[in-house]
Amino acid sequence: MKTDRKELRDKLAALKPGLAKREFVAQATHFIFFDNLICTFNDKILITIPFECNIQFSVKGEEFFRLIDGITDKEIIIELKNNKIKVRSKTTTSSMATIGEDQNNLPALIKKMLENMDEWQPVPENFLDGVSLCAFSASPDLSSGVRACVAVVGNKCYATDGNRISQYTMSSEINENDFNIFSKEAMELSKFPVIEYCMQGKWLHFRTEDGVTFSTSFIQGDLPINKIKALFSNIQDFPSLELPGDLKATLDNVTMLAADMSDRTGKASFLHIEDNEITVKASNDLGWVEKSLKCKYSGDPIDIGINNRFLSQILQKSTKLSWFKTALYFSSGDFLHVLMQISKPEPEEEKPSLKKTTSPPTTDNTNYDADVPF
Repeated sequence: MKTDRKELRDKLAALKPGLAKREFVAQATHFIFFDNLICTFNDKILITIPFECNIQFSVKGEEFFRLIDGITDKEIIIELKNNKIKVRSKTTTSSMATIGEDQNNLPALIKKMLENMDEWQPVPENFLDGVSLCAFSASPDLSSGVRACVAVVGNKCYATDGNRISQYTMSSEINENDFNIFSKEAMELSKFPVIEYCMQGKWLHFRTEDGVTFSTSFIQGDLPINKIKALFSNIQDFPSLELPGDLKATLDNVTMLAADMSDRTGKASFLHIEDNEITVKASNDLGWVEKSLKCKYSGDPIDIGINNRFLSQILQKSTKLSWFKTALYFSSGDFLHVLMQISKPEPEEEKPSLKKTTSPPTTDNTNYDADVPF
């Protein structure tokens, strides 16, 4: 079989999210070639991509990808001989072992899943925007159940880990039942331009205009949707300001010394906003760092205590800040986000304390992971 090397390489790259890091189930680390498609299946994600192939085989994924990626010739020839895949080009000749026919069990299961994909329904036009924008707010702990997921309910996407909440309003409602997708799988899904979906047992299947399918399992469970809606119901009435675009870079620079960024919970950063200036401060046992930058704000002085990792993540998505009591709100079009403040520490002896503020008040809860008050 002769094929375009770059076309095959790009399709294999798109299939890589379906490869497992280790083979905890049979063929979870393999590319599986059918006569009209290639797929990967790791028991959590099934991805299929159309590809005309006159041979069928299953081969180790990472090794095969590196082989195809490393060839520089435009065309390659792929042949199956004696349970080995032979790949040839003008400058390269190679051989790689495949799974024997008696061990190649996944194709039958995958074919059955493909046959049951029917009654396709359109996804809302901005469905992928909602999924990708909300996913970072979900918990990385899969035992958290629905709090580890992006929940798609009606015309909205939601995610919360108990410390923060994201909500996105889509252009229309989903036509099937509500569903919850684990955030990691949701982020992988957002890379595919899917236009329709269907449900089959515990699986959700999505399909692109080009016939690529992305399938993932979903779980049952309900977030406190009414309470979440209530948190955002009056956001337009809260005082607000537009944060400067370079605040994220300043925050990341300050917290490089003062925070352990490998720790998901992060550390505290403190922002003082007054007289068209924001002062960003962070500290640890070694010392403290403080930087200032300009902003358009001339109201009452504001002191904000916030988890620096959460703030850095949200500043990639929104720079409009609103506040009410101890809650901080961020918004950008159809995307809304809320998280709680944390308390300000006692000032260091060698550094004068920041000016006393009148708005918004800080919470007396020193737990960086304080629950949003459901």
